[in-house]
Amino acid sequence: MNPSIWIYGGVHDDPGSRRRFLGELAKRKTAPHFVAVEWEQSVFERLVAWRPRIEEALRSRWDFLTREDCHELSLALAWEGDAYAERFPRTDRLWLEADFQEADLKQRYGADADKFPENCARCLLERLRDPCRPTMREFMANAKPSPEPMSKKDLIDRVWTKAWSEAFEESGDFERDARWVNVIWECSAGLRDGWIAVVVGWAHADPTGGSRRLRGLLSSKGLPIIPVHLGP
Repeated sequence: MNPSIWIYGGVHDDPGSRRRFLGELAKRKTAPHFVAVEWEQSVFERLVAWRPRIEEALRSRWDFLTREDCHELSLALAWEGDAYAERFPRTDRLWLEADFQEADLKQRYGADADKFPENCARCLLERLRDPCRPTMREFMANAKPSPEPMSKKDLIDRVWTKAWSEAFEESGDFERDARWVNVIWECSAGLRDGWIAVVVGWAHADPTGGSRRLRGLLSSKGLPIIPVHLGP
């Protein structure tokens, strides 16, 4: 039989998505054939370089966080690229954006493309340092302010909820989904039984996303697909 494909759908730079992802992986007794992640290696490595700055900045913000906690929270930046290694350190990684993401960033942001990692790091740090800042939905609803977190769990829970409430659905550009399914299909050729992990934004895994999203395209090839929602 063909291997089953588990598509883990989360939000980028979200400690809650990372935490739930690790919890889901803990349920798996065997390692996947490989883990496909929504990054290009060079972009991922530039993002990882910003993690120590996030870790350092958090130490002076919350007195309930240990040094280990600050390190863990910093790993939320580009978590899709390496979180799986805590559970399956010897599993091969497949870069879904190989040779495309760098070019896409330059096309979208021009001269500011090199600032992308820094901007992502600053956005994550802002959410971790000011988790009670109301979302637009909360502001419009005149919602009661959220209480200050009193623990790492409180902090992650608040940032997790906020990240998902502010996440926007990706545009109708399905080029990446089609490209990814070809890469996954090629890499899974000849594999039998077992499973494959794919870690992407939820829009690509959502069962309601239509036949042109990653889940629908993989399913159309006759592969058994299990989408996993990493939201609250």
